[in-house]
Amino acid sequence: MTFTRRRWLSSALFMLGPASSAWATVRRVSRTTTAPRPPVLPSLILSAGASEWDHIVAGACQRGLGRSGGGVVAMDPYTGRVVALVNPANVLFHAYQPCSVFKIVVAIAGLTEGVIKPDTTVVCQRGCWMWPGHGPIQLRRALAVSCNPYFEWGGEQLGYEKIQHYAQTLGLGAPSGINLTGETAGLLPVRVSPEAVGHLSSHAAGIATSAVQLAVLLSATINGGVVFQPQVAGPEGFAAKERWRLPAGTVLEGLADGFLGAVNEGSATNAFDPDVVVAGKTGTCANLGWFASYAPADQPRIVLVVFMRPGSGHSASAVGGRIYQEIFKPSPPPMALAGG
Repeated sequence: MTFTRRRWLSSALFMLGPASSAWATVRRVSRTTTAPRPPVLPSLILSAGASEWDHIVAGACQRGLGRSGGGVVAMDPYTGRVVALVNPANVLFHAYQPCSVFKIVVAIAGLTEGVIKPDTTVVCQRGCWMWPGHGPIQLRRALAVSCNPYFEWGGEQLGYEKIQHYAQTLGLGAPSGINLTGETAGLLPVRVSPEAVGHLSSHAAGIATSAVQLAVLLSATINGGVVFQPQVAGPEGFAAKERWRLPAGTVLEGLADGFLGAVNEGSATNAFDPDVVVAGKTGTCANLGWFASYAPADQPRIVLVVFMRPGSGHSASAVGGRIYQEIFKPSPPPMALAGG
């Protein structure tokens, strides 16, 4: 392992002893003190046993993000092996509102509980990020265009207790168990008023997650329901660690079409490339941007979660698109110069 974060605590304690009389003389003493500095975090966490593929992915993630604020997680969805973390403070040690990426949780809960079916239609009239609304809309397109009223309605039918249950089952609200110290647990509210459930379901209001947690969640939706313990490690001798499997009967079918639609025609078209088939879900709120994605869509090899602060789902998907292009589209060989 190339990096282990140390926990640190800076504190100051001021004490006053008993006064000798009702009036005490206070003498000011001027001292120069140096507060302990927090550890300097590296911009990239990569295993010491990283393979050539790992280095290609890590370099693409760094270059794709560039100088933008935020970070990137790259993970193998079938083992939980973390290939690279770019800006770990932003993707592991701090939690942020996941915005519309949380709609994945509501979709899984709705499908499993029978509240939502792939052909369930909700009429989106105003009240959405697109002012006129999307009109009659079903699950696939609701995921693709990130329709707020669709998931507000679904969340209100489910109620917060069921949403909370599925969020916890998918690994939110608790540390992922990654082999690095100091990760955030994120935040899931203990209870939410009925009036607030709709907004929570569409915008994740009051919820905080790390990008690593979202990578684990998305991996579970495409690997058949396995929630892995993420591990920063090289591929040689790697042993996957299952935390648990989603309960029998959990419905994941119907999500992939929506994720693919997001890139092909919806909120993540900035990641579209005819030669690299990408699928994913965007999130935008509170000046934060998310793109939780995977590629190739038909046979996923890697999950990427791009987080931007400040940013939007559109800008995050553009970063994801650049990363995938560099990973999966090798540069053509240089043209040979004609002889004289």
